[in-house]
Amino acid sequence: MTGRSTLRVGRLATIQRLLAGRESLTIGELTQELGVSEATVRRDLEMLQADGLVQRTHGGAVPATQRLKERPYPERHSTNVAEKKAIAEAASRFVAPGDTIFIGGGSTTLRFAEQLTSSDLTVVTNSLSVAHELSRASGMHVIVIGGALRSSELSMIGPRAVEAIRSYRATTAFLGVPALDSHHGFTADGDAEAATDSAFIAMARRTVVLADHTKLGRVSTTHVVPLSKIHTIVTDDGASSACVNDLTSSGTQVVVAEAMVRV
Repeated sequence: MTGRSTLRVGRLATIQRLLAGRESLTIGELTQELGVSEATVRRDLEMLQADGLVQRTHGGAVPATQRLKERPYPERHSTNVAEKKAIAEAASRFVAPGDTIFIGGGSTTLRFAEQLTSSDLTVVTNSLSVAHELSRASGMHVIVIGGALRSSELSMIGPRAVEAIRSYRATTAFLGVPALDSHHGFTADGDAEAATDSAFIAMARRTVVLADHTKLGRVSTTHVVPLSKIHTIVTDDGASSACVNDLTSSGTQVVVAEAMVRV
């Protein structure tokens, strides 16, 4: 084993030891602890993640056994409000009169639904909150997908939802994400959620993902699609330039919405 390889093995062991006693570590903390550059730390974390030993996050890492925990829907709806509104407004520009669109569940897609004012739209959604919001738009044709209720999201998921989605075709699917990473793509919190989102993507000509900056660089439990299957990502200006560059390097369009006021 060369001297350089020996140093890397030592760093990898140190990272695992440090994470064993912590919930998370940032890139900055690791560069100080290891005395190496951020680029070196990122490469080390990528190697550990590839071996299933850590889980990368935006700006650091968590132990591989620590699953990303979803906060309750009401709490998520009231966080990052300025960012989500900015994302929703930017995403609404991808909607044209006469379109048929899919809208998935989530607090950001609900903000997106609030932006839809045209009555000349057909919307297929598995979100009860989105359907309720769109009921205010006179003349809009709204189709609600059935299935098993995911109470934390107020959305319908599972085999029946997937079967129903497959009977429709859409111009664009607008989906929220729990986690989006340049290497691992779109990941979800469970098999049923992943299958439902996969069906939306498969049945749409284009997919637009709505993800505030806290969702970027994260990896959750179940793979949905690689980044190459996502046409556009709409995020907010809280996203780091490095993270945006990582996402665009795959050829995916990234739109950064400016959140004028943070709350």
